[in-house]
Amino acid sequence: MPERRHIVLVGLMGVGKSTVGRRLAKEMDRPFADLDEQVELAEGCTIRTLFREAGEPAFRAAEAARLADLMARPAPLVIAAGGGVVIGEANRRLLAEAVVVWLRASPGFLAGRTDPTHRPLLAGGDARDRLARLAAEREPLYGEVADVTVDVEPFHAGDDKPKRLLARHIADLVATHLAVRT
Repeated sequence: MPERRHIVLVGLMGVGKSTVGRRLAKEMDRPFADLDEQVELAEGCTIRTLFREAGEPAFRAAEAARLADLMARPAPLVIAAGGGVVIGEANRRLLAEAVVVWLRASPGFLAGRTDPTHRPLLAGGDARDRLARLAAEREPLYGEVADVTVDVEPFHAGDDKPKRLLARHIADLVATHLAVRT
């Protein structure tokens, strides 16, 4: 049944996947899972530590394993995926089983919302430039997996509760997407 599919939020770091995902899960009365948190729990360390001590390939392997675990759960979840989850081809195949929502924003907007000290891929350089490079690399992959795309910046322009409004908007878009597919 399509309405029983997981909903996975993808997009660059800082776009609000975790915060919006938690609100979306409440809105849709589903459990929420944050893929980065699942990796940290399974590995027993922070993502930053995992990157530093084992490298990005080890992180990507752990991320892929946790994504597979979450996607195998029978109850439909709202999952906030890591920004680079789309890099792995196997991950993109798994995402095809879900309703994927791409939360999109410009690198300039995201640079103002991210703390490079907590983001291994932003450390040691200009956050805006690094985000622009990541956007150039990943946006085609986000577009490949996305069933629904939402530009988040307009929601932040005039609303004092942008995450709540975003969650409601996404819930409506997902419901429409699922209704069209049935």
